This record gives sequence, C-alpha cells and structure tokens, in this order.
Amino acid sequence: MIGDPAVNEPDVVLVGAGIMSATLAVCLKELEPSLNIEMFETLGGPALESSNAWNNAGTGHAANCELNYTPERSDGSIDISEALRVNVEFDLSRQLWSYLVQKRAIADPQSFIHPVPHMSFVHGAQNVAFLRKRFKAMSAHHCYEGMEYTEDKRKLSEWVPLVMEGRAADEQMLRRG
Repeated sequence: MIGDPAVNEPDVVLVGAGIMSATLAVCLKELEPSLNIEMFETLGGPALESSNAWNNAGTGHAANCELNYTPERSDGSIDISEALRVNVEFDLSRQLWSYLVQKRAIADPQSFIHPVPHMSFVHGAQNVAFLRKRFKAMSAHHCYEGMEYTEDKRKLSEWVPLVMEGRAADEQMLRRG
C-alpha cells in the first residue's frame, strides 16, 4: 500500500453527499472524533439529487403537507401517527443543528436552512373532505398548532395567486398549511 493508511483505508465510507450522509458524518464525528470518514458523490456537488430543495426530499420537514403520512382509516377518521413520527424526527434534526450552532460548528445556520411556508392544495369534493378532516385531526395536536385552513377563494387567491388564476368559480378546492 502506498501513502498514509488513514487516507487509503477510511473507517467509514459514505456513498452520496446528500443530507443523510452529511448528518450521519456529523453524528459519527461527534461520537468519535478520530474517525476517518470519506464521502463519495457521482454528481458535480453535494445535495443535488434527493436532498435538493426543489425535490423536497431529505431536506427536512415536519410532515405538514405529505398527504400519504395521514391515511384515512376504515371508520373515516384520520391517522396522524406517521406524520407525528416524521415531525418528531425533524425536531430532533433541529436540535442537532442548534447544538452545532451553539458549538460553533455551524457559523451561520441561515446559510443552509430556510424555513418556508408549506401547503397542501386539493380540488374535488372527496379530496376537500379528506383535507378538511386531516386539518382537524392534525391541528388538534400541539405539533401542528397554528396550522391554517380555508375554503375561501379570496383567501386562497391571497396565498396562491397563480394557482387560483383562471379557476372556475364553482370548483371545490382548499389549502392548508
């Protein structure tokens, strides 16, 4: 073997330079600072695929709008347990980031995390009824305090003017965020 074994033989190899590998690398280094970690990425830079904000995956969210996290039960009620699980995981991520900011490992958290409003927009009577029940179930839990809901087309036009532009006056729709 040529060269430094620590460089040629990493303790940990991470495939992909997205948020998951970056988070795992940070956690591992916090637990064992002497670890030699190498990260490999086939794309031109980090976080260009699933972690990219436009793909809304791996970017960190509180399960506000992912409708698949809140299935309707056979009795018609909404099961929010998966949304709560994701919400708790996101809160743990925020705790890790706060710790890293306090430790000064992250100089400027605004350089990588940007809170943005979330929304779900549905149309059709059945989807509106589902989202209305979903909103009621989720907003009753403290993790989703402050969530808003409306079926008022004027309010929707304020929130999402381009989405509302040209819609039929009798179209059933709503937004929750």
